Amino acid sequence: MKKRYIIVSDLHLGRGRIYRGVQNYKEDFLYDEDFYDFLRYWVQESEGFELKLVLNGDIVDIVKSAYKDKEVYKKEVFSFIDDCVEGHRVFFSALKDFQSEGGNIFYVIGNHDQAVASPEVQAFLVEKTGLNIKFVKRELIEDGIWIEHGHKYEVINRTDLVDIWIRDDKGEEKLNIPWGSRFVVEVAGSFSVERPYVERWRPLRQALKWGLIFETKLTLKFLIRIIKFVLKNRRIYDPASRRYYRTPWREVMEAMGHKIVDRSATTVLKRPDINVVIMGHTHRALRKDLNGKLYINTGTWIPFVSFYAPHIGLIEKKTFVLIEKSHSIFAGVFEWNGVRKLYSEFRSVLD
Repeated sequence: MKKRYIIVSDLHLGRGRIYRGVQNYKEDFLYDEDFYDFLRYWVQESEGFELKLVLNGDIVDIVKSAYKDKEVYKKEVFSFIDDCVEGHRVFFSALKDFQSEGGNIFYVIGNHDQAVASPEVQAFLVEKTGLNIKFVKRELIEDGIWIEHGHKYEVINRTDLVDIWIRDDKGEEKLNIPWGSRFVVEVAGSFSVERPYVERWRPLRQALKWGLIFETKLTLKFLIRIIKFVLKNRRIYDPASRRYYRTPWREVMEAMGHKIVDRSATTVLKRPDINVVIMGHTHRALRKDLNGKLYINTGTWIPFVSFYAPHIGLIEKKTFVLIEKSHSIFAGVFEWNGVRKLYSEFRSVLD
């Protein structure tokens, strides 16, 4: 049986563009109808294939939307999922129709949807959507293909998948949020109404250099908030070593550029049983040939401001990975252009 994998990541669904009758500035995903057309196309064009959709992390943005009083409480997660499914009815209808036509759905856990690793949250999501989803906590490995979100290689974004929930002083369960997720919400997210494009700067390290020249006042304000956050949160908990230690500034700065994600992919490709590695997390779509093997990043569907030379400026590309497995493997990253123009190969210039 021939297999076809469709892989997307970093959609960051919130509560919908309109929430409780007003504009929701925390919503990133505005492409429900486009996503419906996208999945419909692949269902119609995949006769003779076993069709698999892989949602490769950060599909729903629980941290950003359910963050309240500097925490994400379990009860707020369930409330968020209720609102998210209602606010994105077309998106979840697309998944339902895709599955009714014989497609399989895998959900790989990211860092912004960490709570989905919890069995209670998985059960609630399945109940609300009526979907049969195969949840993957770490990586999905099939047919010589390695698929994961990619955040686990960055100490500031590494999530605890053992102690997903911890209790506060009153005994209430709250999400064991990694340092990086708090940074995104409390620092970058603090500009969501005033300057919504700030949290879309990629990569942050280069953006700050440009910002000091072209948006000096705003960037200085941003830097002050970064410094205050770091001074206030001097300790990082690393779930890999199960211990706290002082904020490693070098690793923080490296994670802002996500270089370690790309390097880690090349390490995984050294395994003799792996021919293709797919990651997300960086919001930067790319395809890189490495000694006859492939590293591909899915990118994102949400717009971002790129400071990657020579692609500097607003990037709005609905990118996805297509893999076909028969006698051999075909894999590439593409851009969805809509039902009239369909899709085209995404070309990137690597550093």
